[in-house]
Amino acid sequence: MTRGRIALFVLVVTLCLPRLGIAAEPQLAHMVYFQLKERTVKGQDKLIAACQQYLSGHEGTVYFSVGALAKDLDREVNDRGFDVALNLVFRNKAAHDAYLTHPRHLKFIAENRKDWSGVRVFDSYLAVSGKVGKAAKRLEIPQPATAFAGMLHGVVVDKRAGQLVMEVGKVTREWKHSKAKDATALVGQQVAVQAGKHEPIRRFVDQVKLGESIALDVAHKEGDVLVILELTPDQRERVKP
Repeated sequence: MTRGRIALFVLVVTLCLPRLGIAAEPQLAHMVYFQLKERTVKGQDKLIAACQQYLSGHEGTVYFSVGALAKDLDREVNDRGFDVALNLVFRNKAAHDAYLTHPRHLKFIAENRKDWSGVRVFDSYLAVSGKVGKAAKRLEIPQPATAFAGMLHGVVVDKRAGQLVMEVGKVTREWKHSKAKDATALVGQQVAVQAGKHEPIRRFVDQVKLGESIALDVAHKEGDVLVILELTPDQRERVKP
């Protein structure tokens, strides 16, 4: 095989693997546990906010979460030598390496390292689950529901960086400015829901758990994603500092 044909073969394989649902590289889980010098709720909240500001939304991130030590879980097997846990999953090692040298990550370290007494990092490659060759389901907004604005109720079936995947159970309200031809086309569909730029909404999305049943005030503006417009009173209370 000539050098030109070899290069063409490599290019074709590289392009085809994602379409076949075959990962060229395993995902990389990056778990970081911070112990603070001053182990207070105020200190935890400050570090959590900094993680959300500087460490979320990086290219190649497929999962992001950050939170404080669960004080009510205190069995013998529970490690309690930390105050804040940061959990990231990257698409591959290259995405992880780019994150480590990114200016936002470096600024996070420069601004916050004085506050912690220790940091432990656990990196692991994730095992592939499911059948190889099965492509991931593409999430789309049904055509009749484009330009929808209103309240949806459903179950969270997946989480991504700054996004939820909701399986819609019902449309509970449709706002006057909604331009959807048939909002009920969303029922039974799995749709991506974006947190947007508002910090309370981002915190809410980070806190939501898989399998949780929630109501969301959303709108479809562009692409195949819904955007959360605002939180309900209960949801605002949930993320109150």
